[in-house]
Amino acid sequence: MQQEFDFSEDINTTVENHTLVFIYDSICKDYVYKNGDPEPFLKQLVNIVPKEHEFFEAWLRGFISVARNDRIKAKEFYSAALSKAELAMDYLPIFLQQGFAFFMYIDEAEKAKQFWEFGVTHNVFMGAGEKFFETFNAKEQFWVQFAPNMCIDRQKATERALSDYKKHTSSALEESIDDADFEHFSNLVDSIDFNTEKINSVSVLYYTLQRRAAIRAGAESFIEDLVQTQTARLLSKIDFSKLPEQQRNDRYMTIFHQMRITYDKSGLGKIMYNAFFGKDNELAGRLKNLEKISEIIIDRTDDVDDFSKQIDGKLGSNALLFAAETNDWEICKKLIKKNANTDKIIGAAPFGLKYSDGSVVSTSIPNSFIYRLISFGSWTCLKKYLSEFADKAKKSMTERSDKFNITPLVYCILNTIYNAKDEEERTKSKALVDELLPFFLNAGSVLEENTAFGTARSLLG
Repeated sequence: MQQEFDFSEDINTTVENHTLVFIYDSICKDYVYKNGDPEPFLKQLVNIVPKEHEFFEAWLRGFISVARNDRIKAKEFYSAALSKAELAMDYLPIFLQQGFAFFMYIDEAEKAKQFWEFGVTHNVFMGAGEKFFETFNAKEQFWVQFAPNMCIDRQKATERALSDYKKHTSSALEESIDDADFEHFSNLVDSIDFNTEKINSVSVLYYTLQRRAAIRAGAESFIEDLVQTQTARLLSKIDFSKLPEQQRNDRYMTIFHQMRITYDKSGLGKIMYNAFFGKDNELAGRLKNLEKISEIIIDRTDDVDDFSKQIDGKLGSNALLFAAETNDWEICKKLIKKNANTDKIIGAAPFGLKYSDGSVVSTSIPNSFIYRLISFGSWTCLKKYLSEFADKAKKSMTERSDKFNITPLVYCILNTIYNAKDEEERTKSKALVDELLPFFLNAGSVLEENTAFGTARSLLG
């Protein structure tokens, strides 16, 4: 397993010399060398940290050399800094991470190992075997350490990062879908059995819908998910159990803030998104092509409900449920016309309501199409489904059981109005339900239908 760096090091809280912090921030975070002369900053080091100035000057000059795309100078300065790294103080982890990533990126693994071994000796890194160095994702870690916006020629660096992050696929089919290349895909169609073929362990249809959903969601959603995922991943590796609650919260916010800087503020997350899904001027065309590709796959799949993906042991997803949660009506409509089972249940989730007297009423929510639409707030799909397929939706409007003692309308009311955080949100939720109510009634909902939580009419007041 690849060992990941801990990017949570908060230098501003660990180094007491604020002038040194200012110089570090100016060069490594504010990039003063892009619009000014860094020499006045570097010349101060001998007076600020007399014993350590040789390390800091070599290191920061190495960083600037990377920004100037001068690999020869960067190699010289990072090597010189490593020879003085005993003087690195609290900056040792981030220096070693940079140096290791830089030399791995330029294919000088033996030199990179010197940084790693120094880190092992000083308890910064764990010991690693040859397999780790062979599988280390040097391109990804380089851009995490040296974001393109730090480079003098930002455009050139961005193009290089896009190329480095570009996914290398294992099959022509996967490549055609990743690139949303309809012509390429069309040439492969007759050789593929879409009932059995898999890409990354999921059906071709499900994989295609995932690509389409990511483009529809946009870069901001991708970056936010990336920040949250990377924060959670790093937190899972750190034991906070012995820290007081306030310190745990502070540590979490420090890591979250660092991930925000690493992937959002630096522009790296947007570059990753463009590398994975297409440049901004390509996205609209790719979205249309993926819809056409999806239509062909749906047409050539015998049972579009056949493949399901387990999510957390209780809930699952298939093509229709995934399209529902991403509010993709065009795909939902195509799947329903292909006889996707809108009543199919893949697991259930507990749901309850606590009253002011402390009593609790609960039931389970079936993980089916209509409930998925409500859970994810896919209101466009919900209105279209209830109006265009009212006869198909009618069964689920009043169907209840001991396990699922609820109706879609009651769930919609509870999940919006009764889950509102404040009066403003409650007012908006009430307006939403008023807008949706005619669609529910058109599809067969009954206001007086009793459930574990009462009737829809009583809940609406």
